[in-house]
Amino acid sequence: MPATFSSKRIIKAGLWITGGILVIFTGLFIALWLISPGKPEPIKAINGNVREGSISVIEKIALGGEEQYIIIRGADTTKPVMLFLHGGPGNPEIAFMRHFNPAIEDDFIMVYWEQRGAGKSYTKDTPVESMNIAQFIADTRELSVYLSKRFNRKKIFIMGHSWGSLLAILTVNEHPELYNAFFGIGQAAYQYKGEQISLNWVKEQAKAHNDTKAAEVLARMHFPDSAAGGEAWIDYLMKERRYVNKYGGGVTHDNRGMWPIIKLVLETREYTMSDKMNFMRSSMFSLQHMWNEVIDANLFNKIDSLQVPIYIFHGRHDNTTPYSVSHDFYTQLKAPDKGFFTFENSAHSPLFEEPDRFNSIVREITRKLDVVLHAKRRCKQLDMKK
Repeated sequence: MPATFSSKRIIKAGLWITGGILVIFTGLFIALWLISPGKPEPIKAINGNVREGSISVIEKIALGGEEQYIIIRGADTTKPVMLFLHGGPGNPEIAFMRHFNPAIEDDFIMVYWEQRGAGKSYTKDTPVESMNIAQFIADTRELSVYLSKRFNRKKIFIMGHSWGSLLAILTVNEHPELYNAFFGIGQAAYQYKGEQISLNWVKEQAKAHNDTKAAEVLARMHFPDSAAGGEAWIDYLMKERRYVNKYGGGVTHDNRGMWPIIKLVLETREYTMSDKMNFMRSSMFSLQHMWNEVIDANLFNKIDSLQVPIYIFHGRHDNTTPYSVSHDFYTQLKAPDKGFFTFENSAHSPLFEEPDRFNSIVREITRKLDVVLHAKRRCKQLDMKK
């Protein structure tokens, strides 16, 4: 009898535990579903009402024959248009911009493009053969033309972070007539060289921190050659970036970890449940099919001058797209106007880590350019009257 009674108690306790777990997971699922409407969040004034003259919309448009999403947000539709190209490839940043740098939407109509194969634009039917830099440049050009017409602007601004900085500068180089200026953040210039610098840096950091375990892991790692397959690079990056982040050279200098990033994506109301579940899958899809081209792209051999003003923002501690490579590229580059801005307390994301200073610089640059453009237009008008 005692044994039977004990068994019943164990079974009953197990059922209670199982039921409790199911209740918790069901509750979490419902909570996540409730904050995943896939709809734009209005921009509100201090009184809680929707801000007059603001814009917050999600649009689905065809770019290069594929349906893709853009999220447009701005407190004032009379402000300049800024096309923002996210990093990765395959890592949309609307969640992080909304959390760390919403103030930029006071100065611009921000257009957050979820690129082909990424975020809201990901589908299992995305043609693998279309995942190449040439197609992405074509998509960027097509989107830029659309935005100019949609907002009745002769030209727009373009801003790229990490992979987005590479895509943006390549597009600006081919289609300068579309842009007022280019802002590159964590500028990628020659990522293969950057990866070599990054690996040497983490090895030095492991030694400096007396991190024996890390030193052993890093010593065993095989550095892929530039022609290695996507899977080889993904395996390498997943391991190496762990230590880059650990020592403060990754996404942020203070190494906030992965959970805060995941949490922000899960809280993003512009995403549906499906978008959130596919977020990491789309990132891996894009990385696998794009990285070989990214790692091989060498701007030193491709671009020595631009017809558009260029401004680069780089964290001093960045060892994802290492600071030294970006600065060397900037030094040899010719442009109508250019600037390189160092962020001493940042790693790879100064727009998130030091947003106030970042926004202040961008705001001042656009004001300066507006004065120059206004003066040119005025001179042209006077010449026409003569």
